[in-house]
Amino acid sequence: MKIGVISDSHDNLPMIRRAVSRLNSEERLEYVFHAGDIISPFAAKEFLSLKYPVFFTFGNNDGERLMLKDILVSSSKGKLLWPKITIELEKYKIALLHGEDESVVEALAKSGIYDVVIYGHWHKVVSRLVNNTLIINPGELCGYLTGKSTLAIVDLETKSAEILEL
Repeated sequence: MKIGVISDSHDNLPMIRRAVSRLNSEERLEYVFHAGDIISPFAAKEFLSLKYPVFFTFGNNDGERLMLKDILVSSSKGKLLWPKITIELEKYKIALLHGEDESVVEALAKSGIYDVVIYGHWHKVVSRLVNNTLIINPGELCGYLTGKSTLAIVDLETKSAEILEL
């Protein structure tokens, strides 16, 4: 099973639209995960154009959470996991959080409970195995801090990630 992973879109509508288009072109994806910091309700609406179910969490910069929640769950495709962080898809257990505290991300991976721990916040790409858990931070979709707009395609079976620059 393959999933798309994005984070830290920070209202960058052109990059959000490029990411949605790129993810929609992936024929083997089954789900998309957004690890927080969408920011505004108008930006959240763009993600509802994805042809896959989308799991979201809130980030530290997501301000208008009530309206964001209303928009994100208004579509049968949108699912908000916050404050819950765990989802089970078929045989895979996934943690989705924004990840302000990287020691929590590390502890979740070391627990051995999860196949994949997805996080964002730091605007840096991370893809590594801890024991048998893949830790993935797709970097920043917005491209504001690093100058690179990135997302990840994760293969849950092989616990590997391909980082794509838009």
